[in-house]
Order: sequence, then structure tokens, then C-alpha cells
Amino acid sequence: MKISYARLTRPIAFLYLGFILMMLYFPFIIMAILSFQGPRGGHTFPMRGTSTIWYWKLFNPGELTEYSDVGEFLGNYLGALQRSLVLAVITLILSTVFALMAAQAFRRGFRGSNIVFYVWLLGIIVPGITVSLGSALIVQSLEIAPHWLTTGLAVHVIWTLPFSLVVFLMFFNRFDTTLEDAALTLGATRWQTFRHVTLPIMQPAVLTSMLFAFTLSLDEFQRSLLITGNEQTLPIMVMASVTTRVTPTLYALGTLTTLLSFAVVAGYLALMTASLRRSRRMNLSR
Repeated sequence: MKISYARLTRPIAFLYLGFILMMLYFPFIIMAILSFQGPRGGHTFPMRGTSTIWYWKLFNPGELTEYSDVGEFLGNYLGALQRSLVLAVITLILSTVFALMAAQAFRRGFRGSNIVFYVWLLGIIVPGITVSLGSALIVQSLEIAPHWLTTGLAVHVIWTLPFSLVVFLMFFNRFDTTLEDAALTLGATRWQTFRHVTLPIMQPAVLTSMLFAFTLSLDEFQRSLLITGNEQTLPIMVMASVTTRVTPTLYALGTLTTLLSFAVVAGYLALMTASLRRSRRMNLSR
């Protein structure tokens, strides 16, 4: 009876998995195909020839050609992507460092830690446009010029920090504190214990926090809308472009950014695998 049940559920499980994968990656495949639309092609099927002109336009923003149309968006997508990448990298560093410090404090406990924790999580619950509007009002009242690398960075760190903190607290929940106690007993200082014991063991948490912060910052639109100044990040520029004439240049951008996301995830998985293997070797050596 168990064998027949397994034979029945296995095809259903594979069909369900295939459906989920199709829903996730089929739009990307369609977008990648349409990014090679012909020069006079539209943004839907049927395709009118094939070309790489939309990738050329992506890397040569604002340049008019014989195939340029009235109402076509001529913004600098790559400049916006560069700003978003720089912002995401700085955000992941700051969020991971601050979250690790906060998680260490929560581990040891302090008066009012429960209240501080739930207040910290409000950054996840509050609607993004409300945060953007409130931040813009504060910046305006302080007469600070909004900029993507100052006020925008502050908003992104506030947004990603609770996620990074939750990641570290989850990993610390399964942390073997006797390893730290043993190091302290053998004469190591608090910093040496953190540097040589705690941090290496928490390396998977550090990598996970960095991945969360990077992806959340790179994709953030609502909280960036009113606080990044005149130089737009990529999500804001994409939303601005769809209010005009949509061209396959947007599909070319989507294809490249999706491939970039795959590369980031692949790098994360490679580093995570190396970290887990290192942890296993450390456990076997003990």
C-alpha cells in the first residue's frame, strides 16, 4: 500500500514542481526572446525579424537612430542600474554589520529588549510609500537635499535591517554557546572569541543577510520614490519608462538584470557550500 501511494504522489509532486518552475521562469524566457525583436518590432508577438538593436540602445542611451520613434523613452537605464548596484552593495554591508551587532546585544539581553525588538520590526510592517513620504517631510524640514547615496541609503538600510536581524537571530538560536565559553576559559578575549569562533560559525548567516539586503535594496521602489533626489535608481526609472511607449529595450534590460540576479544567487550558493564544508571539517577535526 505504501509503494502504490508513493507511485501515485510522485508524479503529482513532479507536475506541481514543473508548474511552479514554469510560472517562475516562463516570463523570463518570453522577455528574453522579445528582447531580440526586430528594429520595427513592438513589445508583443508576433516578432518582426530579429536584431540586437535594443541592446545597442540600452548601452547607448539618448542616441537617436533611424529606428527611433516619437514617445520612445530615452533614459539612461545603465546609469540607473549602476546607482542601484552601488546602493545595494553599501546597504548590504551596513545592514549586515549593524544587524550582527544588534543580534549580539539581543543575545546577552538588556532592559526593554522585547520592546526594542518589536519596534525594530515596524520597519517591515509600515507601508513603503508612508515611509518614503515621512522621510521626505523630515528631510525637507531639516533642509537636507535628498540624494540616492545619502537619504536614499538611510531609507534602504532602515528597510533591510530588520530582515538581517531576524536572519542572525534565527542562526543564533541554534548556536552552541559552549564553544565561546571554551574559548574564554582558555584565555581568549571577547574580541578574539568573536573573531575566531563566533564569526566563522556565523558565516552562513552573514551570507544570507547580505543576500537579503542586496535583493531587497536592488528591487525597492516605494521607499525610494520621494527620497532619492533627481538621480533615479533603476526601479524608479523602469516605472517612469512604462508610462511612455514601452519598447523591447526594457526587455533587454530585464534580461540582463535577471541574469545578474542568477549570478548573484549562484555566487551565494557557492560561498554557502564552501562555508558549510568548512564547518563540517571543523567539526570533524574536533
